[in-house]
Amino acid sequence: MHAQGIMETLKLEIEKYVQGEINTEWDEFLSHLELKMATKREIIFRQTDICDSVIYILEGIAASEYNKDDKVVISRFFQPGNLCTNLESVTSKTIQSDNVIAITNVRYVVMPFDYFMNLYLYSDKVGIFLRKKILEHLMEAKSFINIKTSTVTEVQYSFIEENYPEIIERTPSKYIAAFIGITPEALSRFLKQRSSS
Repeated sequence: MHAQGIMETLKLEIEKYVQGEINTEWDEFLSHLELKMATKREIIFRQTDICDSVIYILEGIAASEYNKDDKVVISRFFQPGNLCTNLESVTSKTIQSDNVIAITNVRYVVMPFDYFMNLYLYSDKVGIFLRKKILEHLMEAKSFINIKTSTVTEVQYSFIEENYPEIIERTPSKYIAAFIGITPEALSRFLKQRSSS
């Protein structure tokens, strides 16, 4: 899908959230967005940078990853419709604790945080969409944090399978394993055992 089609899809999604047209705000909103593309394994946001913008995923799957004891750990996944921003970093102007990487090819938009906050606080059109997206973002983050406290592979895998089936379908197993905290080989053994029982 080309850029104009992607932005039209975004506009329709926003209108669905606000239950009405957003034409009065759309042109200005569009002028503050930067459409970007990341190829598989490309870093979208580096942990050594201070976040100064809001990222919104349009297509593809991204993940938040960090290193622990020389192993890559995935703390959460992002898919179309997700805000993908470290709000703590952007508000406190501190470096982020993890990288955001493209798991598949990803298209996303970037919006300056100051403009985002202006819409969030004062807009009765796009702002409604952003407020709902922040609420979703916080609820999803809490769900991912809760599931990461489990040490049971079945519980973590079932969480992704039930809530994010497209992540299982489109994400290479090494990333699922990094989320669960096991090796790809251990995940393979788990899935074989699971399918035979």
